[in-house]
Amino acid sequence: MPIRQFLMAPLLGALLLGSFGSALKTGQTPPKLQGGPWLNTPTPEGYSLESLRGKVVLVNFWVYSCINCHNSLPTLSNWYSKYHDQGLEIIGVHTPEFESDKPLENVRAALLQDKVVWPVLQDNALSNWQAWKNQYWPAFYFIDRKGTVRAIHNGEISSRFPGAIPGLEATLKTLLAEK
Repeated sequence: MPIRQFLMAPLLGALLLGSFGSALKTGQTPPKLQGGPWLNTPTPEGYSLESLRGKVVLVNFWVYSCINCHNSLPTLSNWYSKYHDQGLEIIGVHTPEFESDKPLENVRAALLQDKVVWPVLQDNALSNWQAWKNQYWPAFYFIDRKGTVRAIHNGEISSRFPGAIPGLEATLKTLLAEK
């Protein structure tokens, strides 16, 4: 098969199956967060998006063994320290890619090592991944104070790939300024 056909075959297959059109979109209300356990929360039942209304919520689908997810953590840590007191809440949805990503003690160790202090929902059953129709590690969903998805970014946000950071931070500032 010529290289051009080889490269285009998966894209055409995805278009025919409609996988690109099925993901959560801006302007929608996101699905409920489900499953668990929750980590870094004052109570074991964690949070619901409804309980976070009035805050700006950044939902991050990630897995600790993904280098792109790992590289994005300093950006998230920076935003959390800068904007948490202004109404930002980050919710990490840890969705395993491999069996080795599933043990809770491995996730806890990774959170300590990487100094992740925001709430994290362990999604071993991929319940949230499927409900949100997520397709990427890492993925970032910016939810406004009313509970509407206002922006989505897929891919690493770090010093290696800094291009999206100014725009995403401007989005955070805009959402935080809205009352």
